[in-house]
Amino acid sequence: MFEPVSEYMQDADITTANMEVPVAGEEFGLSGYPQFNAPPEIIDALAGAGVDIVNNATNHSMDRGDGGVVASTGNMRERGMLYTGSYASDQDKSVPRIIEANGITIGFLGFTYGTNGLPVEQEHFASLIDDTLADQVGALDSQVDVAVVMLHMGDEYAPLPNEFQEETAATALDAGADLVLGGHPHVVEPFAGPVWYSHGNFLHGQWEEPTKVGGIGEFTFSGARFMPTYTVGPPISYDHHVIPLVEAADYLDVHKWMADLRERLNVEVVDYL
Repeated sequence: MFEPVSEYMQDADITTANMEVPVAGEEFGLSGYPQFNAPPEIIDALAGAGVDIVNNATNHSMDRGDGGVVASTGNMRERGMLYTGSYASDQDKSVPRIIEANGITIGFLGFTYGTNGLPVEQEHFASLIDDTLADQVGALDSQVDVAVVMLHMGDEYAPLPNEFQEETAATALDAGADLVLGGHPHVVEPFAGPVWYSHGNFLHGQWEEPTKVGGIGEFTFSGARFMPTYTVGPPISYDHHVIPLVEAADYLDVHKWMADLRERLNVEVVDYL
């Protein structure tokens, strides 16, 4: 499913992804919308494609309850996948998520706006965007060279960020974040300096054309680039896989989409990284 784009993910020093759904496995019932649960083999696939750490603080974090969080995070640990934003215990949450690459330490935090009304009975199960965010970001920033904050928020299917997204990103930056990566809207939203408001979908099963376009962002100390992607999936095919957008001419108007992204995203949009 990731093979057509894995070379663009493996070339990075560190690669992140948003784990939208629990990966609690068959014991908790594999399911789609509205309460999701995926097989843990998706972790192996992400790792094989080069992913080093995932944000698992999303509106679906509690879809399989407390036990689902414990099982999901356990499956990630068993497979060596680092995660942030939703944790098995207070002790698990207390361990900073820090990766060293080329002598530089990069720390990660993840937060979500909510959990679709499902209760978060213990705060470590889902890190919510609240008035503790700034302190948590500041504490991480004091331990690392670069602090990355992943924020799950925004209006679904909206092409532009809303005020809450802008305010929350600003709070994270003011507290010491060096890069803010956004998710949840299911469509690509613009970049604004060190903030990417929404990277859209990557591997998924949604049908509408705007949800098929996502992308891989590349961030360096000198700037950012964006390679759009397209998810082949229903209603066209159930052979799900992600391909570079420029190779998706059989499915949509590539030139129209590339022109739209270059006009709207406020970043260098490239065919390939």
